[in-house]
Amino acid sequence: MRLLFCTPTSSLSGGLKVIFELINRLVRRGVQADLFSFADAPRWFPLNTRVLPEKNLEDVDLSAYDFVFVSNAFMVPMALRHTRHPGIVFFCQDYESFHHGSGPAYADHMRDSPTFARIYRLPVPIIAISRSIQQLVKARAGRDCYFMPLGVDKAVFQTRPRKARTGAHRVLLVGNYLVPHKGMRDGLQALRLLSREHPTQLVLITQESRNREMLEQCGCPIEVHYCCPPERVAEVMAGCDVYCCTSWYEGFGLPAVEAFHCGLPAVSTQTMGVTDYGEDGVNLLLARPNDPADLCRKLQRVILDSALQEKLIQGGFATVQDRFEWENSVDVFQAVLKDIQDSRLSAPDCDPAEMDQLLHDLEHEGCLTPIAVFREFQRLSKELDETCASAVSRREFSAAAAVSLAGLRDQLAKYLENPKAQYYDAFRQKYDFCRLVLGLQDSARCVEYLELIRDRGRGNGRRSPSTLVEVRYTNA
Repeated sequence: MRLLFCTPTSSLSGGLKVIFELINRLVRRGVQADLFSFADAPRWFPLNTRVLPEKNLEDVDLSAYDFVFVSNAFMVPMALRHTRHPGIVFFCQDYESFHHGSGPAYADHMRDSPTFARIYRLPVPIIAISRSIQQLVKARAGRDCYFMPLGVDKAVFQTRPRKARTGAHRVLLVGNYLVPHKGMRDGLQALRLLSREHPTQLVLITQESRNREMLEQCGCPIEVHYCCPPERVAEVMAGCDVYCCTSWYEGFGLPAVEAFHCGLPAVSTQTMGVTDYGEDGVNLLLARPNDPADLCRKLQRVILDSALQEKLIQGGFATVQDRFEWENSVDVFQAVLKDIQDSRLSAPDCDPAEMDQLLHDLEHEGCLTPIAVFREFQRLSKELDETCASAVSRREFSAAAAVSLAGLRDQLAKYLENPKAQYYDAFRQKYDFCRLVLGLQDSARCVEYLELIRDRGRGNGRRSPSTLVEVRYTNA
C-alpha cells in the first residue's frame, strides 16, 4: 500500500509528532509512507521516510498513492481542487474552529467558523485521534468519524529516579506561549499567584523563541527548554514536581498522558480532549479554562499534599499501563484504511470552484495564510532587510534605496485590503516601516534613525506581528 501524508509544516508540534511516529511505524511494517510538506524535512524528529522534493501540492502526482492524508482542514479543499482522488482522507487532530478565534478572549475561540464547518462536511473520510473530536465533528458538522487511539512511546516516557526537592516547586508547562488558545498567559498568572506563598519555578518546554520577556509575568525563576526531542522531554519531566496544561482547548493533550507514564502528577484545564483519559481527583486535577486563580488552587493542592501526589501518580500510571500502545494504534489505523477501501470506491464529487471559494473564505475570515502569500511575505521581508542593511553599512540612504523602499511599500500595500486577514498585521507593520523610513529620507540623520528603528524592532521583546507567529510553514 502506498500512502502520502501531507502537512503544511515540519516544525515541532504535538500533532506532527503523532504523524511522524505513525509514519515511522508504518514504514517498519513495510508500508510505503511518504511525506509532503511546504517546508523542509524535520530537524527535531528522526523521520525514516522519503520527503517529497515538491513544494507545491499541485505539483505532486496524488494518483501514485492509494491514500492521501491531509493533516489540516484547509488542506482538504486544497487537495480536492486538484484531484478527485477517492483516497483523500482527513487525519483530524483538532476541531480547528477553536484555533482561529478573532480575539484574545476565551469566548472568541469557542465559536464555530461556518467555513470550517463546511469543510468538515466535505465527502472525504475523517480519522479522529480522540473521542472528543469525534463528538465535536458529529455535533457541529453532522459527520461521523473513524477513531484511531493515540500511542505513547513508553520506552522513552517512563518513570525515572527522582531527585529529592531541595528548592522551589518546579512546575512544567509545555507549548507555544504566543498562541492564545494554549492559555499560557493564564498559567503565568497562576504561577505568579502561587509564587507569592510558595517558592516556585517555571520549567517551560516550547518551540517558540520570540518574546521571552512575556514569561517574566510569572514572577518566579524560569528554565526554558527549546525544541526538545522526545527523549529530552522525558528527562525534563523527571526533574519536575507537577505538569500543568493551561489550554482552553486541546484535541487530545498528549503531554498529560506522557506525564502519567513518567510518574509526574498533573493538573489540567478542562480542554475537551482531556475527557479521553482524565478523571478529576483520580489521575489529575481539573481546573476551569481561562481561570488563573483556579489553576493556582489546583497546583497548590498538588505541591502541598504528598498523599494526593502519590494518588495522582498511581492513578495516572494505571490509566496508561494497558492503553496508548503505538502498535495497537497502527493496527487500528490499518483496519480503518481497509474499511474505507471496502466501503468507499467512488471519487468525491467536488467542484474545484467551490473548493477555491472555501479557501478564499478562510483567508477572508482570518483563518488561513495561503502558502503563496507566506512566501511573498518572506521575499519582501528579506528584500527590505537587505535594503536597510546596505544603507546602514554604507552610512548613506541613497536615491536608489528610496526607490527600492517605495517599491516594497507598494507591493506590501496589496495585502492590506482586508484588516481581518491573518497576515494583515504582518504586512501592515512592514508597510508602516517603509513609510516611516521614506518620511525620514530628507533628514541628514536618516541612516542613524533607520538603524535605531531597526534595532529597537529586533530587540524590544514585544510580540511582533511581522513574524506571522500563527503561521508555521517554516522554511517553506
